[in-house]
Amino acid sequence: MLNLLLYEAKVALLLALFYICYRVLLCRETLHRLNRIVLTGSVLISFLLPFCVLTFHRTVEVVAGVGMTDLAAVLPDLPQETAVLAEPVQAAAATGDWWPLVLVVLYAAGIAGFLVRMAVELVKVSRIIRSGEKHLREDGTTLVVVDRDIAPFSWMNWIVVSSQDCGNRHIIKHERAHIRLGHARDLLFINILSSMQWFNPVMRMLKDDLRAVYEYEADDAVLREGANIKEYQYSLIRKAVSASGYSITNSFNHSILKNRITMMSKQKSVTWRGLRALYVLPLIGAVLACNAQTVTDYKVSENSVSEQTGDIFVPQQKGVDLEVRQEGGAVAYYVNGEKVGLDAIGRKVIEAQNEEMTFYYVNLIGSPDVQLGAIQDVKNELRKVGALRIQYVCEPKVEVQRKLTPTEPGKGLADFMEYSKEGDVQIRLNSLDKMLYIGPDGQQEMKAINQGDLFALAKKDIEKNNGITFFFIADNGSSFGAYSSAVQDVHDAFVAVREDLARQKYGKAFDELEEVKQDELRQQCSVRVYESGK
Repeated sequence: MLNLLLYEAKVALLLALFYICYRVLLCRETLHRLNRIVLTGSVLISFLLPFCVLTFHRTVEVVAGVGMTDLAAVLPDLPQETAVLAEPVQAAAATGDWWPLVLVVLYAAGIAGFLVRMAVELVKVSRIIRSGEKHLREDGTTLVVVDRDIAPFSWMNWIVVSSQDCGNRHIIKHERAHIRLGHARDLLFINILSSMQWFNPVMRMLKDDLRAVYEYEADDAVLREGANIKEYQYSLIRKAVSASGYSITNSFNHSILKNRITMMSKQKSVTWRGLRALYVLPLIGAVLACNAQTVTDYKVSENSVSEQTGDIFVPQQKGVDLEVRQEGGAVAYYVNGEKVGLDAIGRKVIEAQNEEMTFYYVNLIGSPDVQLGAIQDVKNELRKVGALRIQYVCEPKVEVQRKLTPTEPGKGLADFMEYSKEGDVQIRLNSLDKMLYIGPDGQQEMKAINQGDLFALAKKDIEKNNGITFFFIADNGSSFGAYSSAVQDVHDAFVAVREDLARQKYGKAFDELEEVKQDELRQQCSVRVYESGK
C-alpha cells in the first residue's frame, strides 16, 4: 500500500518538474503542435519513469569463510507470529498500522469520484448527441443540430451546435479542426490519467494548459484555411457569453478567449526555438540517475578456505545470485540477472548451477527496503529444491552466511521459544524497523535500541557468556536492510571477541593461527543464532 502512495508521490514530483520547465521555456511560443506533444509526453513520462531503473553491476572478489563461518548454525525457520514488544516499540507499531490503509482508502475514493464525474459527463454529452438532428458530412464528421441554446463543441466525430449556429462556417471549421487533430482522444486519455493524480494541483494546471493548446492549434488551422482573422476573432467574441461546461469536450468558446486572440495576433515563433523542448532529456537523465542502483556480483576467490567438518559451512564455489528488490510497488526476483516469478525461483536456481558445484549455494541479495516477508517467501522456495546454503547480501556491507534447514510444519512462536533458555538473547524487530534487545538477564535488560547500539550490546554479552544463543524474531513487515544489518552486527561482535581472544592468548590474528589453536578458540568462544520466519 505504501509503495502505491510512494509511486504516486514520485509521479506528482515529476509532473511538477516537467510543468515548471514548460511554463518557463515553451508556453509563450506559437509552436502549438510541439507544445501539445511536450505536455502530453510529460504526463506519460511522469507515469512511466518511476518504473525505469538502471542497474549497474560490479564484481567484488571475496575470500569465502573468512570471519563468517562460525555464525552459520541455524535452527529451522518457523512460522511468524507477533512478538510482545516493549512499550515504546509497541506504541510505535500501533501508530503505524492504520494510517497507510486510511491514505490508500482516501486515494482510491478520490479516483472513484473522479471517474464517476467523468462518466456522468460522458452520459450527458451522449444524451445531447442523441437528442439532435444529425447530418453526415463528406469528411466523415457528423453535424448534430440541437434545438436549444448551447455552446458549440466537438466530441470524437460529432460536432454539436445549436440551430442558430449551424450556418456559422467559422464554428464548423474550428470544431472540424479539433476532430481532425484528434484532440478528443488525447483529452479522454489525459482525463483518465488525471484520475490517478486527482489530488495534484499541478495536474489540473497542466491539463488546462493542454486544453488551451488544443484551442490555439484549432484556431491556427482555421486561419490557415484562409479565414479572415478579424472576422474570426469577432466570432469568438460573439460566442463568449456561453459555455459547454463539459471538461471532456472541445468547446468553441473557452475561458482563455483573451489569450486565444493574443496568440492569433502574435508573430510566429521561429522553428529553432523549438529546441527548448530538449529540456526533457536532461530531466529524464537526472531522474534515471536518481533511480539507478548498483548490484554487486560476488566472486569467490581461488584462495577460498576449504569446507570444514561439522555444521560450519564454507562455500567452495561462487553460488547463484538471487536478487529480491522493489520495482514500482511490487517485489521482483532475479536469478543471475534474469527476471523470474516467485514460483520459478527453485527451477531457475537448479538451472543456474555450475556442473562443478556439488551443492546449491545461493547469494540472497536483497534491496534494503524489501520487506522480510518477501525474503521468507524466497527462502521457502529455496527449501523446495534443497538450496539450504545461502548468504545474506544487502547494502551497505552485509555479507552473512546462513544455513537454511527445512521448516518443521505446525511450528509456532511458542514452539520456537522452547529452544530458549535462561541466559539467551532475544532481538526483536517490528514493521517500523524498531528494535528491542532482551539481554541474558531477561526483563531486567529489555531495551529499545537503535541499529548502531546492537554491536556493542552483543559484544558485551558474548564476552561474558560463552556459548550464548541469539534469537532473531522479526515481523514480516520489517525491512531486509534492517534485519540483515542486525544479523551482521551480531556476527561482527562475535568476530571481534574471537579476534581479541586470539591476540590476547597468542599475539596473532585468528586467521594466522594453526588449525589446532583455532579449534581451541572456537571452544572458548562460540555463538548460536536462531531465526524465526514465516
